[in-house]
Amino acid sequence: MTTAARVRLSIVVVLAVALLGPSGVAAQRPLPRQPIVIKEIAVEGTRRVQDAVVLGRVKSSVGANFDPSALSEDIRAIFGLGFFDDVQLRVEGFEGGVKVTFVVTERPFVRDVNFVGNKKLATDGLQEKISLKLGSVYNPVDVQRAVEKLKEYYEDEGYFEVQISPDVEKFADGDVRVTFNVVEGRRMTIDRIVFKGTTGLKESAIKDVLATQERQFYILRGTVQRQRLEDDVDRILQLYNDHGYVQARVESHDITVDREKARVTITFVVVEGPQFKVGEVTISGVTLFPETEITRRIALKRGDIFSRAKLRDSIKAVIDLYGTVGHASADVNPKTEQATTGSTMAIAFEITEGPEVYVERINISGNVRSQEKILRRELSLHEGELYTLQKKERSRQKLVNLGYFETVNLTTQPGSDKTKIVVNVEVTEKPTGLFSIGGGYSSVDSFIGTIDLAQRNFLGRGWEASIRIRAGANTQQGVISFTEPWLFDRPLAAGFDVFNTRRQYPEYDFDSLGGALRLSHPFAEYWRWFTGYRVSRDEIKDLTETATEALRDEEGTRVTSAVNAALGRDSRDNVFAATRGGQTSVSAEFAGLGGDSRFVKTVGATSYFWPVWFGHVVGARAEAGYGFGWSSEPLPLFERFYLGGPNSVRSFKSRRLSPQDDGGVRVGGTSELLGNIEYIVPLPFNIRVAGFFDIGNAYGFGTKFDPTDTREAAGAGLRWLSPFGPLRLDYGVNLDRRTGEDFGAFHFSVGSPF
Repeated sequence: MTTAARVRLSIVVVLAVALLGPSGVAAQRPLPRQPIVIKEIAVEGTRRVQDAVVLGRVKSSVGANFDPSALSEDIRAIFGLGFFDDVQLRVEGFEGGVKVTFVVTERPFVRDVNFVGNKKLATDGLQEKISLKLGSVYNPVDVQRAVEKLKEYYEDEGYFEVQISPDVEKFADGDVRVTFNVVEGRRMTIDRIVFKGTTGLKESAIKDVLATQERQFYILRGTVQRQRLEDDVDRILQLYNDHGYVQARVESHDITVDREKARVTITFVVVEGPQFKVGEVTISGVTLFPETEITRRIALKRGDIFSRAKLRDSIKAVIDLYGTVGHASADVNPKTEQATTGSTMAIAFEITEGPEVYVERINISGNVRSQEKILRRELSLHEGELYTLQKKERSRQKLVNLGYFETVNLTTQPGSDKTKIVVNVEVTEKPTGLFSIGGGYSSVDSFIGTIDLAQRNFLGRGWEASIRIRAGANTQQGVISFTEPWLFDRPLAAGFDVFNTRRQYPEYDFDSLGGALRLSHPFAEYWRWFTGYRVSRDEIKDLTETATEALRDEEGTRVTSAVNAALGRDSRDNVFAATRGGQTSVSAEFAGLGGDSRFVKTVGATSYFWPVWFGHVVGARAEAGYGFGWSSEPLPLFERFYLGGPNSVRSFKSRRLSPQDDGGVRVGGTSELLGNIEYIVPLPFNIRVAGFFDIGNAYGFGTKFDPTDTREAAGAGLRWLSPFGPLRLDYGVNLDRRTGEDFGAFHFSVGSPF
């Protein structure tokens, strides 16, 4: 008998013993049997799946004894890969043992996925919603799941009539193409939103908090999205919880479809429960502050309607209070307890003050172009120092005001122990460079051609460098500027400007060529001093024929050599679009250190912004200026005060508000008063609308200084915080229009009005 025959006979004997059991062989004397050894393991039938993937699931190994039960487990493991429609085992004699071959039948692969008939929803969006991808193993169950996902997606977008049918086409090699045929149907709009069980709150108040609305933009009917409805359930519960209904629940929300009208009715069934009021309020664990100071931060008082939002705000206010004295690990645990009788809620604030917390480490991320040191030097927080909330907020404010970053986030995490904290600074950089060649329109300079090359974060070192050229019918300007904000790695800003400006005013032409040096340094909190020197050659020419003798005395060329100094305080939260804080400055310039001009000029200004409600902001500015000549010299014409323009009294064009000489020529004033107030409303896409009132005048040279002699303007405008900076369009109406004056004026400009 050959070896192969003996092996096959042994397998038969093993199977016979397994089938007959002990009773079948009880009368026979058991014979010793040699174990059958697996000599080789192979895989057959694979086309795309590598043999190693299959064998990786096999636990039986070459040299091991043949074990039918273990091989059965191997078959199940291979099938579990999900790549095969069928897995069989073939056993045959081989080299004194057996060869085990796993014979597999691969499932087809998905070679293509198509969508036909979809017009309202994009193919890319449909593909993202399903798990069926190109190159995946075809499984009819996965196709059916994809159909359900697509239907859910369409219904989320309001298409409740959608029909989706899959079509599977086989290729010659067994692979398949899956095509989803879509009949979208009509998009259902909302007919009504109905509430049942609501008695404690008005339906209008509930509708106001919903993301799902009956009307969009007051005209169009709203649409249904299932995920939005799920979120609306949470909004309803939050509204009820904030009005004392802590046991409220939304029992159900249903969508009823009227297919004839293509409308849906949404019904929320609400169980309100009783309304709770605040009972006794107690505070424990306070040692660092008087208890009255904590009480002031708690928005809930005895007898108030209980509100979970006010409870959260109270916790944050108390934690922030401790953060101001370095106890950032302070914990406030509010315990609420319903009274056994009546509908009152007692609140016990348990405060754990914790130790003083110091900054262990500051991690900075997201700064791809900007050197890390230019971020660290702006931080008010430093490693090893006491951590306070004020320093954190001030650090964020200073980073935002750099203008280098799209977003700035400061977060904290526990340090190595309770006395340490880790500060994480995460920024998203935005373009800080600008190169443009083009044209534009300014209400001051009319149509102009422009060439701009600027970088506010040059080489990632925080340097500000720019070259600017303007050319138009009434103005030509060239400016080269450079600023080092941290000279010698100290907060000492130094810079220079080289300029050449030519302007054609209705009364005369002005040409100025010169340069300036600047130096400034911060001190205390929000404060900074400034000093500088400028020298320029200034020429006035081409006066009008009606110019008076006094104006003709200004004609000609003179050299101006002047030093200046200023003191400023800037606490604005955002220098580009402030919502709170203010700016105050006092400046003085003295000319006469050489040159021909002899004058002194001072200006004082203050502005402030107050947030009111719903993100609305009120801003106000007051400004006063005075100048005079010395050594028998009058204040030069080009240094005098003129009002009107986008940053002044906006019912007048630039420099149109000025004292006039006997010939009706605007000659500027020796003093000015100016006031502005704005009401700003934010809109989506970084757009804001504003209503404003301006008041002011310029006095001198025949016009008596009289603070009651002012000109007023009112108007409205648009602001857009664009990637290139804040853009403004304003229209001001002349409220006290006089003979020969315009009704109002348009102004288009860059930057904030004050």
